Amino acid sequence: MYWVIAKRKKGTPNHKRKCAFCCQPPPKNIIKALKKLMKKKNPDAFYTMAEADGNTFFPCCGKRICNGCVFRCAKNDANKGIPENKQKCALCCQTTPKNLIKALKKLMKKNYPEAFLLMAKEHRSGEDGVIQSNTKSLEMYIRAAELGNAGAYTGIGIYYEGGFGVELDRSKALEFYEVAAKKGSIEAHRQLAELCGRIGEIQISIEHRKVAARSGHKESMDTLMNMYKDKLLSKEELTQTLRSFHASSNEMKSRERDEAHAYLQQT
Repeated sequence: MYWVIAKRKKGTPNHKRKCAFCCQPPPKNIIKALKKLMKKKNPDAFYTMAEADGNTFFPCCGKRICNGCVFRCAKNDANKGIPENKQKCALCCQTTPKNLIKALKKLMKKNYPEAFLLMAKEHRSGEDGVIQSNTKSLEMYIRAAELGNAGAYTGIGIYYEGGFGVELDRSKALEFYEVAAKKGSIEAHRQLAELCGRIGEIQISIEHRKVAARSGHKESMDTLMNMYKDKLLSKEELTQTLRSFHASSNEMKSRERDEAHAYLQQT
């Protein structure tokens, strides 16, 4: 996933570009490549797949669960007449904790990185009875990053890019985004695309959008379509990326996920 920021010789065709680390060409179907790595228990592959797929974090067990599975279980419970506040987690079969913050603190004591990540977001927004504090939020992001969460590096990068609780430093933001991208964060690629675009590195911005699009990120694909209209990338580049985008989307597609997405769009 890190190959996109590798320097390449001028005029090198897209399909011949190679990873800056392993010197292999990027996989045409990222989802299939991730599934192979998941079989080898690669933690970055699990994180990237979770980020690419619609999912929900459950503080009862500290796991992220596919929204399709969540929706299917919720629908089954509803058909049985079980009220919404008594419906259970699709994984651990426990009812969702009433107090989110207490549940997160319990998980934080067990060093769950996702718990620190969510607590960082709570401090950033100041919701659910938590004091709004950019400094405290950044501390939570740093702890989540230390525990290996790729998304936490993206969060730290956003703070440095915006100067939230720290001195504004785009070079540091870039460093954290790149670490997150190396660990497989699709959101990091999107942030890198935005930042590179703002500083005039249009071609690098396009490369990051292409990686996100090939992982099934629709917003990035839509942006690339507009860039093609503005003649910023070739028809060949667009066609290859669009083909990978559809392949990744189809790999993650299911009736339950579509229903869950439609439901979430309405709420």
